[in-house]
Amino acid sequence: MTKPIPTSPPAGRRLPAAARNPREEILAATILVVGRKGYRNATVEDVIAEAGIDRATFDGQFAGKQDCFLAAYDMAVERLFAEVDGNCDHRKDWLERVREGLAAIVNLFVLEPELARIAVVEATTAGTEARRRHWHAISRFTQYLVEGHGLAKGRELPASISLMSAGAVSGLIFEELLAGRPAELPALLPDLLFAVLVPYIGPRAAAAEMRRVGRG
Repeated sequence: MTKPIPTSPPAGRRLPAAARNPREEILAATILVVGRKGYRNATVEDVIAEAGIDRATFDGQFAGKQDCFLAAYDMAVERLFAEVDGNCDHRKDWLERVREGLAAIVNLFVLEPELARIAVVEATTAGTEARRRHWHAISRFTQYLVEGHGLAKGRELPASISLMSAGAVSGLIFEELLAGRPAELPALLPDLLFAVLVPYIGPRAAAAEMRRVGRG
C-alpha cells in the first residue's frame, strides 16, 4: 500500500506553526493557488503569499515556478494513489475494488477541487515535463486493471487496453474539471465505471454495473 504523503490539511486549513515544514507548506500552497488560478495565471508571488513565507525561503527550495509546480504535481499524484489504495479492500473481488477505487478518486476530487485541478488539468498546460509526468501517472493506474483481463472470457483485447481504459477515465474527469464542475463528479461515476469495465466484461455486464452504481 502506498504510504500517504504528508500533505497539508484540506484546502484552506493550516497546520500548527510548530508542525510546518517549509517545503510542504510551499507545495500545499502551490496546489491551492494553481488549482484556483491555473498554472499560467499563478505566480511565485501568489504562492509565497498563500504559504506565508518570504521569497528567500521559496528560492531555497525551488528553482522557480515550474520546478515548484512539478514537485506539487508529484505530491498531488501520490496523495491520489494513497487515497485509492487506502479505500480499496483488497480482500474483495476485482469489480468491487474498481468501484471502490473510482469512488475514492471522485470523493477526493469533490472534497479538494484544487488538488483535482492540478492532478488532472493543469499538467497539460505546464510544459513537456509536466505532460510526461501526467502520462506516467495515468499509466500507473493500469496496475489496478490488469486483473480484469481474466474476465474477458476469450475476447481478444489490445495489449494497451488497460492504458486505454485509464485514459478514458482521465479524459471524462478532465472535461468536468475544465468546465469548473468538480461537484458534479459523483453523477459521472456510473460512466467512469462503464468506461473501465466494458473492455473486460462486455457492454451488457458493464451497463448492469453502471446501473447498480447509479442506483446507489
